[in-house]
Amino acid sequence: MRTVAELYFGDHSVSGEVGRLAVRGGIISVVGGYGSAALQLIAAVVLARLLTPDDFGVVAIITALTSFAPLLIDFGMADATIQRSRITPGQVSSLLWISCAIGLAVAGVLAGCSSLIASVYHDPRLRSIALYSALTFALSGLSGQHLSLLRRALQFATVAKIQFVAAGASLLIAIALALCGAGYWALVVRPISNAGFVTVGAWLACRWRPGMPTFDGEVKSMIAFGLHVVGFGITYSFSRALDRLGLGLFYGAQQVGYYQNASTLYDNSIFSALSQLHNVGAAALSRLQSDHSVLREKYTSALSMTAFFMMPAAGVLSVIAPDLIPIVLGPQWRPTGALLAILALRGVFQVIEGSQGWLHLSLGRADRWKNWGVLTAVVQAGAVACGIPFGTTGVAVAVTATSALIALPSISYAGRPGGVGVTMVVRAIHPQFLGTATCIAAGWLAKETVLQQFDGIWRITASVVLCAAVYLLIVVGVFRLFNPLGVILRLIHQLR
Repeated sequence: MRTVAELYFGDHSVSGEVGRLAVRGGIISVVGGYGSAALQLIAAVVLARLLTPDDFGVVAIITALTSFAPLLIDFGMADATIQRSRITPGQVSSLLWISCAIGLAVAGVLAGCSSLIASVYHDPRLRSIALYSALTFALSGLSGQHLSLLRRALQFATVAKIQFVAAGASLLIAIALALCGAGYWALVVRPISNAGFVTVGAWLACRWRPGMPTFDGEVKSMIAFGLHVVGFGITYSFSRALDRLGLGLFYGAQQVGYYQNASTLYDNSIFSALSQLHNVGAAALSRLQSDHSVLREKYTSALSMTAFFMMPAAGVLSVIAPDLIPIVLGPQWRPTGALLAILALRGVFQVIEGSQGWLHLSLGRADRWKNWGVLTAVVQAGAVACGIPFGTTGVAVAVTATSALIALPSISYAGRPGGVGVTMVVRAIHPQFLGTATCIAAGWLAKETVLQQFDGIWRITASVVLCAAVYLLIVVGVFRLFNPLGVILRLIHQLR
């Protein structure tokens, strides 16, 4: 058995195995992420039938207000642990204790501001929701470094198992509370229990134990690196929460509830996979930070493969969302279907935008990532302000248009230090993008014409089959892009 030092603290090295391990880890992470996301979707379906849009909306206000908190607690130090070529147990101990201290501070601030939040939104329920939600952040700082060490060792399957079990256990608790008539408290308790289960799982799976901190020059450098990462994370999370915060101020909890569930379904079907791929991409490409030519090759290859699967998935979700939501959530949630159809289109562009983090972190330029996050927040705030007068639909259109606007510029900026340009990116993803655009157009046209006679599941099934056929015809038939399918078949063969 490998020692703790060999397993978690060995030097990064460039080898021919990096590409294979990254692909394998990426698929495992996405599959595991989708397992957890599937549980989140089950939770949305079950809890939507047990609770009201108002229940979801009142909790979503606190969720939006605190969306930046996990990133502040992590402080970018998880990415710093993964990115560094060399790291010691004492340095990781320092980062863990810092995260714990920040977690307790965030919990204290949220608890202290609970009455103010209730006053601003004119809803006394928010005070107690904020008080109990603070427990989530007190727990969060305990698990970040353990999960980072597992990812550093490319043990993505272990991380996926921890997240899946935690999501399943917390879901069962939430459903039990909802069935007992606890109302919105089922939604409050769920993230608290999830944070607790993740912490226990991370400590059981990772054999490293924290000790006395070591505050040397390298730790200070990692904290500076993390500061830039968290700068991006906070501004980006805040920009993503502006839509719900604005809707809560002007339209009330029920409209926020419709929008929140659309966001939840998008996040757990498309965005969660992209988040998992960020962890894999950053970990794998960081091993190539000394060779920019190889890094460019691996980056474009990974982006092409990601786009091959994720772009059409987002397109199909957009097409079927209006038919899917009334079936899975119930007819009272029909407005959520129309919102999800718009928000799902973000996934087409976030495939590109989301890969900027791979470049920023692997090139050691978290400072540029932070700068881009500030710009993104400003653009997003302007978009939400333009959409607010038109209600939930206007906000959904505005944030989706923003993703389209910033996708390519984000890569142009991120890739400049490593020689990755827009032309390189367009060459890697243009077949997938054109195929996705065509399948979306075909799917919506068919729904409004030949599929009008179908209802429910039959129309959803026909739409999925049509979109998939059109996409493959364009991407594989016309552009002859076989490599992603070949990679998957080879991996399946290896796993047999």
